[in-house]
Formats: sequence, C-alpha cells, structure tokens
Amino acid sequence: MSKPASTDKFILWPPPKLVVRTSGVQRIRDGQPKIRTTVNPGMAPEAYELEITTRQTSVTGGSAAGVEYGLRTLDQLRKQCGDALPCLRIEDAPDFPVRGFMLDISRGKVPEPGALRNLVRSLAELKYNHLQLYTEHTFAFRGHEKVWGEADALTAKEIVDLQKFCAENHIELSANFNSFGHFERWLKHPDYHHLAESPRGFTHPIKGKVPHGTTLRPHEDSLKFLNKLWKEYLPLFKSRRFNLGGDEPWELGQGWSKELVKKHGRQRVYLEFLKKLHKQAAKHGKEMLFWADILLEDPKLVDEVPADATALLWGYEADHPFGEQCARLAAAKRKFWVCPGTSAWNTFTGRTDNMLANMEAAAKHGLASGAEGLLLTSWGDGGNHQPWPIMYPGIAYAAGLAWNRKGAKRNGVARAVNLTFSQSVNSGYGEILFELGRVEDGIKKTKPNRSRLYDLFFAKRADLKKELATLPDAELEKTLANLDKVRRKLTKVGKKFLWEFRSMGELELGVDMAIWAIYRAKFSRARKKMKPLEAELPNLVERFMDHWGNRAREGGLRESAIRMAEIAKEL
Repeated sequence: MSKPASTDKFILWPPPKLVVRTSGVQRIRDGQPKIRTTVNPGMAPEAYELEITTRQTSVTGGSAAGVEYGLRTLDQLRKQCGDALPCLRIEDAPDFPVRGFMLDISRGKVPEPGALRNLVRSLAELKYNHLQLYTEHTFAFRGHEKVWGEADALTAKEIVDLQKFCAENHIELSANFNSFGHFERWLKHPDYHHLAESPRGFTHPIKGKVPHGTTLRPHEDSLKFLNKLWKEYLPLFKSRRFNLGGDEPWELGQGWSKELVKKHGRQRVYLEFLKKLHKQAAKHGKEMLFWADILLEDPKLVDEVPADATALLWGYEADHPFGEQCARLAAAKRKFWVCPGTSAWNTFTGRTDNMLANMEAAAKHGLASGAEGLLLTSWGDGGNHQPWPIMYPGIAYAAGLAWNRKGAKRNGVARAVNLTFSQSVNSGYGEILFELGRVEDGIKKTKPNRSRLYDLFFAKRADLKKELATLPDAELEKTLANLDKVRRKLTKVGKKFLWEFRSMGELELGVDMAIWAIYRAKFSRARKKMKPLEAELPNLVERFMDHWGNRAREGGLRESAIRMAEIAKEL
C-alpha cells in the first residue's frame, strides 16, 4: 500500500513521490546498515530508488547525484528511526531540474566560510543542486580595493574552495555579479563616475534624491570595464551559468542615455545593452541569466531575448503574477526560472504566510509553464538586520515544492526545519520560526516586501506620523501581546531542546527589536518622553554587533549598526 511519508512516525523532506511500506524492520547491529549502491544510466539522472528489507538496503540512482539523494533520504530515516529502519521502497525524482538558492552577500553581511559550508550542508540535505551568492562589490577584484576594502570581500581562493565543497555535495556554484543596475557601490567613488548613467545623482522613486549613480551607462566603455572584471571573476566558476543581474536600473534614461531613451524607449535601450552583455558573456564561455523585470515592462520584446539566455522571474508577494509572466515566456519559447523569496528581509521576525503563498504560486505556475528552475532568493535590504534563522522555513518549503510540488504540504514544513536545522525532529524550532513570522498578522499591511514593525523601527519622524495614521492602538496592542508570548516560548523551548546558542540569541534580539518598535509607536502617539527608548537603543545595537560575528565577517557591520544607532536622532 502506498502512502506519503509525512503521515508516518517519521518525515522525509523533500517528500518522495512514492513510498511503499512493507512488513518488517531492519535492525542494525554494527552501527551501519549494509548498503548496496548502483548507478543505472537508464533512469533519469537525479532519480533514485531506495529499498530497505530486513536484511539489506539498496540505493539505485540515475547518476552519482541520484545515488546521493537516495543516501540522504536514508540518512533522514536514520536520524529519526535509529537502528530500527522500517522496511519500505521509495521511487523518487524531482519536479524542477534546477533547485537553487541565492543568498545576498552585498547588503552588509558577508558570511564566514564556516557559515557558508553549514548552509551548503543544509541545502544538500534538502536536495538543492544550485547556489548563487548575490554580488555587487563583495569580491576582492584586484586594483579596486577602494570599492570592496571595507566589505571583507570574498577572495578568489575562498570561491574556489567553496566551489569544491559544493561539488562534493552535488551543488553547482554559479557566478553572480550584477553588471548593469545596482552598481552604486562602485559609482559613488569619483574614479568610476565616467561609467555612470547619472554621475551627479538622480531622484530615486523610493529613496528620493541619491547623490551618485546606481546604474552603468549603456555604453562601450561600460562593456570594456565589465570585461576586465569578468576576466578575473568568471574563470573561478566551473559552471557555465552566469547571473549578470540587470534588474532595477532606476535612472536609465535620466542621464547619459536620455536622448537614446527619448528616441527608442527605455525598454529598447535596456534590451540592446542586455544583448551586448549576452554576447560578451558568451565569449567567456558563459550562458547568461538575468532578472526579467525590465523586459516584462514591454512583453513584445521577449521574443528578441537570445534563445540560450535564461530569464529570472522574481516576485516576493503572495499575489505576484507568476501565472501571467510564466505564460508569456513560455509562449515565446524562452528559458526561464521562477524566483520567489524567503520573505525574511526588511523584517525582524519574518512573514510566514506571505512566504508560503509566494512560493506556492511560483512553483505552481513555473511547473505548468515549463520553467527549468526554481531559485529561492534571500535578500539583505537595508543592512541585513534580520536574524539569520528567519530564512530557514523558506529554504525548507522551497526545497519541498521544487522537488515534489504536489507532495509538499504546509503542515510538514516545521518538522522539516527541525530535521534539517536542529538536533531533533520534535525540537519545536520550526514551529517557533513559523509563529514568529505571524506576530504581525493583526496589523494591516501597507507596503510590499517588508513588515510594518521594521518600518516603525527605522522611520524618520515625519514618516512615523504617517505610519501611525493607519495603525490603530488595538493592532499595536495585539501585536505586542503576540511578541511577548512568543518571546517567553522561545526561551523556554530553546533551553529545553538545547538549540545552538547563537540561534536563540539572534531570534530573541529580533523579537526585542520588534517590541522596541512598538513602544516607539506607542510613546510617540501618547507624546511620552522617549528617554527609556533612548536608553535601550544602545543595548540593542551592542547585541546586534555581538551576534553579527556568529556567522558573518566584520565588514559591513559598522554600516548596519550605524543605521540602527542613528534612529536616536529621530526619537
């Protein structure tokens, strides 16, 4: 009889496609089960079959990766069942050929090598096969120390070492370097002003006046400059894939390219430069991946995208139109991936239900329209103030959806988090993370891609008044009660199951920052003096700085901590 593993006494994640329980138990007496492994080229490369009988265990895969996936499933059983393995047969294969994760290492937080290796181990356990590190300025390019010197950038050797470790875990590490927009870390320096679309700054639609450029001008000089950087960076990666970004060129058409955009249109100017980037990447032996937001502003241009390029459809809200966008690219017979998010950034506690719905929509419409991959993204906007573990539920759920969309159920994700990221499948770790991401459920949402408590914490005084105008006292009080409750539970459950100390400390700090934000709103509305908050803020900053070193290098910390400390001026 076939039944899903998640209904049993154990959980397997990602959920296998077929689990058939047979009678009996294999008792392991010498500490290791007897395992026979076989590669069967007639199977799909990442497919595997796992069979456990009373006498032996066999794993057959379509390739070495397929065998490894079968062994990882066996490891999950061993974690939960010990030396009494249930007899069963599993037949399994993934839905998406590419199951990827992209971590932002350019918004302050550059993880230490140990943190990256631990992340890779967790991704491998969840059967991911692709990793990108989102890079703007955090690679140590020779001769450009002015740009990356304070960022503790990754070196060439560190990338080569990480790639080797990824390969050992059947994960492809691909190059990622944003090469059009989001170039502000370079263009703010006078030495690079000649490459900027708007070297003297521009009016950003969200941030207002920006004193320097953020986008490369679509010119041959920019291509030559990028070519020199690529010559140093791209050969470090064995993967043929290269995500060269291209998203959000905010000021395109406001500066150097103003007349071009007037004549041809913004999207046309963008596409023509993208084609040149594609051609240049091909000379380096790379296949171009690019963010598709600008292209989709004029869907007629999709047909002109080079056929071997891969469009990355990103969107991070529950109602993002993945269906419409996927259908357009599928109709044009263009390669594409769907790219949901962890909903962890611009928050202190996460956004659980938005994350779940966002990922489900991406997986559903991506599969229906033939997407080759699902790339989960976790960003660090504003300085990466979110606790690192807030992204764990998203990592676990995306793994389930990318491998087996129909079999991955919401009610299994918390235990999957426990299985992957804590010492016990019943630790309560995943359940706490889910609860943290729901503390703001009683507050009406006003802006995408963020939580309101995050905005209350960092708001300028004038903006705080606007926030309070749409935020009733009852919503604040309910949220404060939620936070107090989960804060007590976090400490109690964490101590009981002995989570790693840094996880408990980071999550407690996230809750305390959210509570501080609520009291800021309450004091402001009641016109109380802010002295208690002023006194508490340095303590929050100090704790933030202490926990930063748990997983990240020092570079970027000062900038992120200063953003917190400067809120004192707004109290």
